[in-house]
Amino acid sequence: MTTPSSLLLLGAGGLGTAVALALAAAAPGLCLIVADPDRVALSNLHRQVAYRSEDVGRLKVEALAARLPQLAIQCQAVRLDTTEAIVSAASGCTLIVDGTDNFASRFAANDAALQSGLPLVHGAVTGYFGQVMSIQPGQSACLRCLFDAPPATEPGACQREGVVGPLVGEVGWLMALEAIKWISRSGTPLLDRLLTIDLLHGVRRPILLRRQQQCKGCGSTSPT
Repeated sequence: MTTPSSLLLLGAGGLGTAVALALAAAAPGLCLIVADPDRVALSNLHRQVAYRSEDVGRLKVEALAARLPQLAIQCQAVRLDTTEAIVSAASGCTLIVDGTDNFASRFAANDAALQSGLPLVHGAVTGYFGQVMSIQPGQSACLRCLFDAPPATEPGACQREGVVGPLVGEVGWLMALEAIKWISRSGTPLLDRLLTIDLLHGVRRPILLRRQQQCKGCGSTSPT
């Protein structure tokens, strides 16, 4: 497969590590810029399967790079949670993959993709529920077409409900498959579709989306 110059992966937690593990198997040699300021904690290990007990206390980006020598990982131990910071970090990349765990960062990634014109793979998990979608700026629905704006305060659902480890693996691998489609220019990405996953009831359902002309991010009157 033809690989891009680099791919920006936001987050080296549960979703980020699952994405990286899958890409290491499917696209060895891929250049991956991974941004995450956090260190590995013992409580992470049940859902962040790239890490081991000996990694506790180590920067996640450094532990991930050491675990996956198949990838050319550039470590950035920073939190990219603004549109401007993500656009700058994604300079020279051909794809952004969002594995962050909060609404503000997800919308910043969405807006950065729209501003830079780069495709974005979005994924999220809470409890037994997850979702995946791809965004092609100017052609498909974006995150703001679906949710308009992040909530004024984080609802804290992940802290209340936790995250089921196998769900993180499934959603992360689906995100990696979306990335591989973009990298190889094959198949059909999840454009204008939000794939929802309910592991509690064993249901996977695509929700059809439509780009909104009044969308604050990608609509005809938006500043993007």
